[in-house]
Amino acid sequence: MITSDSKMSAALRSRIRDLAPTAENRCSCHLDFDPGFTGFEGHFEGNPIVPGVCLIEAARIVAEETTGRTLRTGKIAQARFRRPVFAGERADVTFLMTETAEGRSWNIQAEFRVGAAVSAQLRMELEKI
Repeated sequence: MITSDSKMSAALRSRIRDLAPTAENRCSCHLDFDPGFTGFEGHFEGNPIVPGVCLIEAARIVAEETTGRTLRTGKIAQARFRRPVFAGERADVTFLMTETAEGRSWNIQAEFRVGAAVSAQLRMELEKI
């Protein structure tokens, strides 16, 4: 698991732009993946793409920024990667967040798009720490 104080988490957090609620339990933002993003190291020389694990971690970080709480990934129910995010691209992210009945975690549905194309769809549970 990538921890919230890791180099990667900090690099992802610094790329969040225009984080805003759009409706109750919903938010949107953009993530700019400039060519200097540390996640491109080793993925893949000459054709850098954002690794799927970075998109999962980005979803957790956006949820932290939205809720103001420290969260950890508890369960990934779905992770569908449909189109790579390349160096220099911007991923538009939309979120639906639902707090669980017992209040110990959040269920997150996140969709990442590059232009009109869906890049990733995630469903995950994030535990409050």
